[in-house]
Amino acid sequence: MDAPHYVSTRARDPGSGEEASALELELAAAGVRVHPFALIHVLPAADPQAAQRAVDALEEFQLAVPVSPSAVRALLRMRGAAWPAACAVGLIGRASRETFETALRERGEDAQRLRLLCAQQAGADSEALWQELQALRARWQGVRVLILRGDGGRDWLAATLRGAGAEVEVVELYRRVAPDPDAATLGRLRELLDLRAAWQIGAASALDHLCGLLRAARLDPRRELAAQRALVHHARVAEAARRAGFGRVDVVEFRAGALLRALR
Repeated sequence: MDAPHYVSTRARDPGSGEEASALELELAAAGVRVHPFALIHVLPAADPQAAQRAVDALEEFQLAVPVSPSAVRALLRMRGAAWPAACAVGLIGRASRETFETALRERGEDAQRLRLLCAQQAGADSEALWQELQALRARWQGVRVLILRGDGGRDWLAATLRGAGAEVEVVELYRRVAPDPDAATLGRLRELLDLRAAWQIGAASALDHLCGLLRAARLDPRRELAAQRALVHHARVAEAARRAGFGRVDVVEFRAGALLRALR
């Protein structure tokens, strides 16, 4: 049986210094042909001074929620002082938790001293995190919450916390942009389409960027994607992938064991 092809479209963050993720290395070691093709590039915030002020003021909040691994990395790069023990941490999904704990350990800090709440299940989202946060406190009136994210994104968690009485500040730590549709990128895209690979899609915005690149290459997204397979981690992204035109869409946890079973 030929080795399966897997296109990793995860966001590339130049500040992370990470060429390949631990997941990609694990898949490659198991015989999967991994093809990095970032559909989201992470850039500094449009207003870096506002972002820095919020990060420097963590002591003033009872809860901080960096909503993704990219948000975790950006936050901890900007935070010079230790994480204040009185500020609990809310994280969406295991990838964010692992990124947070690893980054804290590299800084010489112990995550065990913090109150850390995480939606653990596959495909976790803001709704799942809110269920975990209710174990933190019964009343939210007057509680100061800092939500740290990229530009745009869902407002559900902020609206829900405000509805419960919390004082919520939302800060953009970075911007997400599409890859440049230059000749090299479009040439690589055509090569990947010929492989009939499984495309890992982590966000609806990645689908928008993919369709934009296909149109830039003068290709019909629906016709091209009909022969492709998408691996997604959440039903909401699965719905978007089907709308974009993917011929096969599977919801699978983005962990090596689950991905290997899906690929084989």
